[in-house]
Amino acid sequence: MKKTIILSIMALVFAFTSAVKAEMSLSGYTEFFAGSADQSTAYGIDNATGIDKAGLDNGNYSRVTANYSTTLDSGIDVGGTMNLTTRDCQGDKTGNCNVVNFNMVNFSGNFGTISIGERFAAGAAMLSRMTATVPTAEPDGGNLGKFYTGDGDNVYGSANEQDYANNSMKIFYMSNVYSGFSFAVSYDPATSNTGGVTDGQATSVTNGKWTSFNDVLSVFGKYSMEMDGIGLELVYGQQTGNAGQVNGSNYNDLEESAYSAKITYGNFAVDYRKNEADNSGLIKNGQDGNDEGTSICAQYTMGNMAAAACQVETSYTDTSNLSNNSETRTYSANYALGGGVTIGAVYFDIEQTANSLTRTDVDGVMTKLSVGF
Repeated sequence: MKKTIILSIMALVFAFTSAVKAEMSLSGYTEFFAGSADQSTAYGIDNATGIDKAGLDNGNYSRVTANYSTTLDSGIDVGGTMNLTTRDCQGDKTGNCNVVNFNMVNFSGNFGTISIGERFAAGAAMLSRMTATVPTAEPDGGNLGKFYTGDGDNVYGSANEQDYANNSMKIFYMSNVYSGFSFAVSYDPATSNTGGVTDGQATSVTNGKWTSFNDVLSVFGKYSMEMDGIGLELVYGQQTGNAGQVNGSNYNDLEESAYSAKITYGNFAVDYRKNEADNSGLIKNGQDGNDEGTSICAQYTMGNMAAAACQVETSYTDTSNLSNNSETRTYSANYALGGGVTIGAVYFDIEQTANSLTRTDVDGVMTKLSVGF
């Protein structure tokens, strides 16, 4: 049955590309992890037994990607991407459903680029995010979470802007670059739309926070320059969106700002990023808020090798007006063996503190083998 479905999908893809006379390329990526952690504190209990995790994992992002491109008679370039993931959204894989499912088409010309489909928002396209591009792609990749037990009873704030890495259906526009300046705008009618069906009335609250904003408008601007071998990127943007009501309780609409700065010189790069959502998505007239996240990373690359360090901090004020915060530190390195094969390792140290009480304290090591084909 699965083979029949795959063959049917391939037949449709090739039929489509033949009809529009587009060029198509296929590529893929797969990853494997091994990790071990020493967790001294879990849920506020020191030296709890049975919490140290170790083992193997096949990650979140393995996929096969089809890219296509063509040119209209008007001269407008048309291109797109479709990802087929290894996640079938069944059994123990439901938590990884739609992680890298993209299906979008781009129209590019002197006017910039207009994109429609399942894709990330303007913030993901503009902000510097070395937390995702350093060796092993951690801490942004989230694979570290397979090897420790985090505190699910408290809220610690967001490490990224709201709806980051959400591939719901969007309309996206990216300008061309004019004297170093560019901007991007995206509109998402329903952030809950990750399965191809729009639900503009979705009402979802998790841990007291609204999780499915509607009518999300993201606007970001960037300035880039280079002088005497030093590169500089500055990005600033804002997001707005609508929340709603659940069980008679009204929740705050989305009002968030995010910004980043990146400096490069030769083989060295460093960036700083911050997102400030305050009480967005939280119950109105409550005391909780101050939802913020910051990250700083540095990386040095030399030939096939790279080494980096990152620190991510989040903060949040709960309904009792008490402060929660988290801190994640990673030290990573990788080596490209050639032929699309890369090996890497990361040491991580994670702490979560709620009302001055350490709820999570863990450090560990994770290795990564990735293959691009």
